[in-house]
Amino acid sequence: MVTQTWTLKKAVYYLLYRLIAKHLPEDFGLIGKYSNNLRGILCRPLFKESAKIIRIGKGVDFDNGCTVIMKDHANIGSYTLIDGNHATVQIGKHVMMGKYCIIILQNHKYREDNYDGFVGKDIIIDDYAWLGHRVTLLPGVRIGKYAIVGAGSVVSKNIPNYAVAVGNPAIVKKFRKKVKVIE
Repeated sequence: MVTQTWTLKKAVYYLLYRLIAKHLPEDFGLIGKYSNNLRGILCRPLFKESAKIIRIGKGVDFDNGCTVIMKDHANIGSYTLIDGNHATVQIGKHVMMGKYCIIILQNHKYREDNYDGFVGKDIIIDDYAWLGHRVTLLPGVRIGKYAIVGAGSVVSKNIPNYAVAVGNPAIVKKFRKKVKVIE
């Protein structure tokens, strides 16, 4: 299990995020313009790793944040749920994510007579990937570089680089042309 090492600063940032910043509007004049930046500033110290420029949408829920790794210009869509503290999610550079995505990092351990806690598997969303609205990622999957996952898809297996996947379960329908990136 991944645990958070709490300091007074982290506790204050966590409370400010949960009580205020999480609920600020996204598209309401000056408040909306700066609320995404404020959420990013408050979340950076809570995450396991974080780049300087990240975007956190309104209403994002991520337990205590200790399982999240965000790279440069990564985006977590509004009302996204990152559930589980038994594994980590790595969100690559320039990842775009729609609203209401669900990222599940853990499952129950199953025994015939009882349940025996949780087992977690890491999720990796590689650089420049796109997730549509309401995409669900199940434990242990990897979304490849430049991959696109269509709205409402449930990803239970890895999606290769440059793939376009849709459906429940998500199936690769085609591949994008390779993109030349100048960094």
